[in-house]
Amino acid sequence: MDLSIYHSLNDFAYRHAWVGELAKLFAIYAVFVPVALVALIWLAGPGRARVPLRLGAFAAGVSLLLALLLVYLIARVYDRPRPFVHHPHHLLIAHGRDASFPSDHTSVAFAIAFALLFFGRRTLGWSTFVVAALIGLARVMVGVHYPSDVLGGAAVGFLAALIVCGGPGRALTARLSELLSGIYSRGLRAPTRTPRQ
Repeated sequence: MDLSIYHSLNDFAYRHAWVGELAKLFAIYAVFVPVALVALIWLAGPGRARVPLRLGAFAAGVSLLLALLLVYLIARVYDRPRPFVHHPHHLLIAHGRDASFPSDHTSVAFAIAFALLFFGRRTLGWSTFVVAALIGLARVMVGVHYPSDVLGGAAVGFLAALIVCGGPGRALTARLSELLSGIYSRGLRAPTRTPRQ
């Protein structure tokens, strides 16, 4: 089933040039959109109205880092070959032969989406969720992941966000966000010294 879905999606992207081009775009670059969005929200500066939004962005950032760590650890234990290694097909982008499971791109994107949802940022969370799903689909279409790699990435993203945003992690994340926000805000307000003539 995994291989058959992989072939179907990869074939479809190969046969329809515009789909292939879109898949390439999403597979390579789309992950930077939620990452940049989270960074921009957090760096936007102090302001009471933005506190809950910045907390969600901070949680998303921590979740993304934890997701990358989990992906690294899983790949060290389970070194699954990329689909193009064992099943030569249409490889639409250049890619190394590192471990295929789980997909780090989808892990990162889903970690951000779930963290935003867990901290009540519904619109941003669901929008990012859609982007994450499209990234996962694109990674299969271009030939660098099996569908199960993408599902594994989504599960890793969910787990990372759950650890950061649930139970004791939620309170710790909120405290860290407040602490770092305070340091950042004070840095923005610090007067700049003019050099003496």
